[in-house]
Amino acid sequence: TATQPINAGSAWIAGFEAAYLEHFTFLPGILSGLGVSANYGYTNSSANGLPGRSDHPRLLRNAPNTWNLSPTFDRGRLSIRLGMSYNQANIAAYAYQDGTATEDGTPSTPTPGGLKGPFSDQYFYSHLQIDAQGSVRLTHGLSFIAYGLNLNNEVFGFYQGSPQYMIQRKYYQPTYAVGFRWNPGFEHK
Repeated sequence: TATQPINAGSAWIAGFEAAYLEHFTFLPGILSGLGVSANYGYTNSSANGLPGRSDHPRLLRNAPNTWNLSPTFDRGRLSIRLGMSYNQANIAAYAYQDGTATEDGTPSTPTPGGLKGPFSDQYFYSHLQIDAQGSVRLTHGLSFIAYGLNLNNEVFGFYQGSPQYMIQRKYYQPTYAVGFRWNPGFEHK
């Protein structure tokens, strides 16, 4: 395998994002501490003039669909956050060649298996990660904090053309931490 950085002729990107944030203070009692934060993003893109290609693939690292959802609880000294984050599969590196002429006019060899074959573009797997964090304010600017990252042990990795042509799959295991945080400025308020 040989790699080479190249410039495409041109590209475009378009999309939108929607976000929602709500603190449910209208709920009775302890439920008034509940809240939610959410956003969704959609993008479409196209790279034009890639040598050896007549198609117009998406831009690198441009996931078509992404979203975040974070249920929250804030009441008194307690603060809790759950975070779910999703990125759809997206191109990590271009590799596909369709047999069109190269820059010097000579025909290139078509990529075996086509756009979804084992020698096509490299993709990041779709990724859905769940994280959580919480804190309790104690006294004199001191807080107890705890968090967990990648609680669902989501895969990270790459594939070639289609998910069955795996290049790399990594499971990093969840990460946990607990500790104390001191904010001396809090004492003067």
